[in-house]
Amino acid sequence: MMKYSKELVTELYQELLSVRMAEEKLVEIYALGKVPGHIHSGVGEEAAYVAPLMTRREGDYYKHTHRVVAAAHAVGVTFNEMFAEILGKQTGTSHGRGGVNHIARLDKGCIGTAGSLGVDTEVAIGAGLSAKYLENGRIVYCYNGDGTHSRGNVHEAMNLAAIWKLPVLFICDDNQYAISANHANTIPVPNPAADRAAGYGMPARVVQGDDPLAIYEAAKELTDDIRAGKGPAVLEIKCYRWRGHFEGDQCAYRDKAVTEEEVKKDCLANLEKYVLDNGVLTQEDIELMRKEIALELEQAVEFAENSPEPDPDHIFDGLYA
Repeated sequence: MMKYSKELVTELYQELLSVRMAEEKLVEIYALGKVPGHIHSGVGEEAAYVAPLMTRREGDYYKHTHRVVAAAHAVGVTFNEMFAEILGKQTGTSHGRGGVNHIARLDKGCIGTAGSLGVDTEVAIGAGLSAKYLENGRIVYCYNGDGTHSRGNVHEAMNLAAIWKLPVLFICDDNQYAISANHANTIPVPNPAADRAAGYGMPARVVQGDDPLAIYEAAKELTDDIRAGKGPAVLEIKCYRWRGHFEGDQCAYRDKAVTEEEVKKDCLANLEKYVLDNGVLTQEDIELMRKEIALELEQAVEFAENSPEPDPDHIFDGLYA
C-alpha cells in the first residue's frame, strides 16, 4: 500500500520535472547569450523548493531566492511570463524591470526578492504579520540559502517572527556554499539554519535534498503546526550546488571529485525510481510528460523573444520612493 496518494506523487513528480527542465533551459539560453546579466543555476536543488510547496494552499505566500527561480511555476507563475521577465520583456511578471532574480506575482502569493540577499526575509515576515492580523489562514514559505543565514537581516526577521508567533516556515536551501565559501569554514555549527532555531524557540527539521518525499513529509509536519497557530519553524534541506555560484564560475575552490559524487544524488532520478517502482507512472507516461514540458518551454522562450521591450515612458511606474 502506498504511503502517499497517487495524485500527490504524480503532481510532485510532474512539477519537479517541469522545474528541472526549466532550469536546464535557462542554462541553455544563457549560453546562447539571450539572457541579460548573470544567472544562478539551481539544477540539482529543485526538490528543496518544489517539495515544500506541495503543502501550499491557495493564498499562501512564497518568498524565493536567486536560485531555482523556475520554482515560481509551482505557485502558478507561467513559463511564458517567467521567461519574458528573464529576458527583460514587457510581458514579464514585472514588465521586464526585474529580470531573472526578481520574478514576482502578488496574485499568486509570489512576493519576489530584494536586491540584497537576506533583506527580503523581513518583507516575508511582513506578509506573515498581515496574515496573522487579518486572520486569513495564510502562511509564508520563506526561502534562503545557507550563507544568508549568517546575515543580520535574517536573524532579525526570525526573532520577530518568533516573538509575534507569525505563520512563517523558514526554509534553508543548504547547498554548502555561499558563493565560494563552504560553511564548514565560516559557521560554527553543521546546520546553519536548524542549529540556530533553538535560539528563537523554533522547532526545526533537517532533511536530505535528494529525497523529495521526505522533504514533503517534513514540510507537511511543520506547516500543519504553523497553520494551527504554533508559530514559525525552520526546515533545513541538505543539498549540493551542482554548478557554479553563477554561470562561468570555474569552481576552483572545491574538489571536482566531490562534485561528481554529489551529482549522483539526484532528487529527480530518485523520485522517478519511486514512481516507476510503485506503479504511479509508467515510462511512457514520463516520456509524454517530458515531451509536453519541452514543448511548453520552447514556446515560452519563443513568446519571450517575440515580446516587446519595456516602454521607456513607463520606467517610473510602480516606483514609490
